[in-house]
Amino acid sequence: MTALSEIERALASGGDLNDIYDALQVMLKVEPDNSAVWYLLGGVFRRKQQWQDAISAYNRAKMLDPEGPADAAIESIYDMIRFSGNELVSQG
Repeated sequence: MTALSEIERALASGGDLNDIYDALQVMLKVEPDNSAVWYLLGGVFRRKQQWQDAISAYNRAKMLDPEGPADAAIESIYDMIRFSGNELVSQG
């Protein structure tokens, strides 16, 4: 699993999160400023319900690509946190 599109498909189809995480870490070593990689990493953390890590990764993606999809992902996490009464943050 090396191509970004393969990683994206694996994440979307419920692939092994540890394998996806490892592949993204390898990509970040080569391209640390790739907003798409950071966005997908946020997706891995989101699936693992590691909300603070997800927000951090999405924020990095947003910083690198302000017009990208990370802002909407961040907002959806904050919406879940508000809906749950902040319980999600303490679980992460």
